[in-house]
Amino acid sequence: MRTFVVFSLLAFAFYSFGQKKNQIEIVGGDILDFVEKDGRKANKIVGNVIFKHQNTLMYSDSAFLFSKTNSLEAYGNVRINQADTSNLYGDQLFYNGNTKVARVIGKAVRLVNDDFTLTTTEMIMNRETDESRYVVGGKIESKTDSNVLVSQKGYYHAASKTFTFKDDVVLTNPDFIMKSDTLKYNSGSKLVTFLGPTTIENDSNFIYCENGWYDTEKDLSKYYENSYLISDGRQLEGDTLFYDRKIGFGKAINHVQITDTAENIVINGDIAFFYEHKDSAIVYGKPVLTQVFDEDSLFMRADTFKVFGSSENQRTLFAYYNVKIFKSDLQGKCDSIAYSMTDSTIKMYKDPVLWSEQNQLTADFIEIRTANSKIHSIFMDANAFIISEVDSIRFNQIKGKEMTGYFKNSVLNKIEVRGNGQTTYFGQDEEDKYIGVNVAESSDIDIMLKDQAIHSITFIKKPVATMHPIGSLNPKTDLRYEGFKWLIDIRPDRDEVVR
Repeated sequence: MRTFVVFSLLAFAFYSFGQKKNQIEIVGGDILDFVEKDGRKANKIVGNVIFKHQNTLMYSDSAFLFSKTNSLEAYGNVRINQADTSNLYGDQLFYNGNTKVARVIGKAVRLVNDDFTLTTTEMIMNRETDESRYVVGGKIESKTDSNVLVSQKGYYHAASKTFTFKDDVVLTNPDFIMKSDTLKYNSGSKLVTFLGPTTIENDSNFIYCENGWYDTEKDLSKYYENSYLISDGRQLEGDTLFYDRKIGFGKAINHVQITDTAENIVINGDIAFFYEHKDSAIVYGKPVLTQVFDEDSLFMRADTFKVFGSSENQRTLFAYYNVKIFKSDLQGKCDSIAYSMTDSTIKMYKDPVLWSEQNQLTADFIEIRTANSKIHSIFMDANAFIISEVDSIRFNQIKGKEMTGYFKNSVLNKIEVRGNGQTTYFGQDEEDKYIGVNVAESSDIDIMLKDQAIHSITFIKKPVATMHPIGSLNPKTDLRYEGFKWLIDIRPDRDEVVR
């Protein structure tokens, strides 16, 4: 006949007296029965069950204690209290006192401490290594902030307050959603470390990386390995990205690239600063800008590029110093440039010079105007000068106060001179032999080009023109206007700009 005994705390004290130090102790319960379970002798305790193993207390509605194997099984309202620092709740507990490993299962297994609550359906707790794990899906909710994290697998080290999450990891914060293959999270420092492909997304930007960290409390982060940030149609890339979400500031180092899909512009360099709230960026360290024009591209090099936005949705790019431009049909050089992305104009400052095929264009100020991804016209203000080479000592020249050059199919085909117009043009016969040089002046002049050479000249106001025989004037002294400079030696080539 089975014997049931009602225990008191005193009875438990007698039971535990003399037990080995590593043995599981019975601390409390209402009824004790000595039974066999699954072929093993066991103590069955029912009602307000309490066990103690070293500094850990275990509670349940009922339990079986196997003294020979120093193990137990507990059922109903299971709770493990670990040194008064955390509690693990569940429906069933299987614990081995020799290995100090506990397996807790239930509909809602919960690990709770001052920092977080972790919920799953099955958890393994290893008291020897101070680690807990789940592999059946779980959710952790922070008590000190609004972070909620779910994953298929999770590993928690209590001493360091560090989680390692794997497979379908999603961290939800009021300001962003983070998805990763593998990441670590410290519930004390609120630091997330990425160990695999990771995305961070909110209403204003998207971040991707394969390594890095994120301080969820300070909103500071650093990203490595194929990392990039996308904000308002612009993408920032680099070997290393630093981002301060609170002030919208980003920094990229090494192999930097900023891509503006709306403007078809890419800027490469060594270092970039990105000001998200101001819609601005700075790139330096041998930066190169590339803008796609249909099947062609414009390349620009400078010491520094700066992009600024405005409240009127206007964006301007500044390039300085030592600016060089290369396009298959247009090359240029100047000290600095202001490029308005709103109306697609490029303004060249301080000693600007352009080359279009064999034509060299200079002025105190030059503005390149584009339309439909093509160069539409060039405006030259103050001391405008166009030179094209006839031979090593002879040059066709057009000079005036202001000039506007118009392009057709990306080829310069018309020039309008306004104010103090002067031309020197070497005429040819039908056999392309030079028959003389036409020197003319007129306040306003219209010039048509064909195959990048002067085809016709129309003098608008009070022309004075003289055709001089070849050889009658010295090409170096008599046929060069004031300010003449042939700058072919500094004409940029593609490799010089793109390298």
